[in-house]
Amino acid sequence: MEIPAFFATYRDDKMQVTDGHFTATTAKEGSRYLDFRETVSEGIDRSARAPAVFVDCNSFAEREFSEKVMKHMNVKGADVWFMTYIETVEDVFDSFNRDAEIVLAPYHFILNEAELKDICSVSDSVVPVLFVHNGRLVQRGRRHGDVLGTLEKLVSIGYYRNCILDMGNSLDGYTWSIISSDFPSTIPFVDSPYHAEGFQNTIVPFLI
Repeated sequence: MEIPAFFATYRDDKMQVTDGHFTATTAKEGSRYLDFRETVSEGIDRSARAPAVFVDCNSFAEREFSEKVMKHMNVKGADVWFMTYIETVEDVFDSFNRDAEIVLAPYHFILNEAELKDICSVSDSVVPVLFVHNGRLVQRGRRHGDVLGTLEKLVSIGYYRNCILDMGNSLDGYTWSIISSDFPSTIPFVDSPYHAEGFQNTIVPFLI
């Protein structure tokens, strides 16, 4: 299933969708803004209730969890997968205050290993997002690591679903084939579903 991702922002006292993008480490607003409700309605299939991802641009801009998008986001006809800035287990509790079915939490923003384990222990609806840049995993403190090794670690902790964000398409087909075989519940977040085949769900940005 191809799951649309909307870059959402609370701006000028209203919810909007922007033509956002990802850098190597975070999400950024774009330069165009459209009405949130109208744009989301165009981008989801209401005939069959399915997930839609909402990227919380306000929280990423502030580098801490902000309630702006979460409080004002009203989505009908789709299951909400909410991608936001998560550092601690307290942030997780805050992010589930509304309609989110799943919270997508960038792995490199989670404060430390203890918080990573605590988050897993309190909720099985948090999905770590591994940012990949130039074929390497982005880790906290601007360090880089191994994608496959980190997936193995997350599964051992108890994260049975994980997401890999590779907007630069830097992972080769062979690596994706290993991931789909050894970690079949992984959710790719890529520019096109054709860049990561063999997965049940793939997240793709909704273009405006």
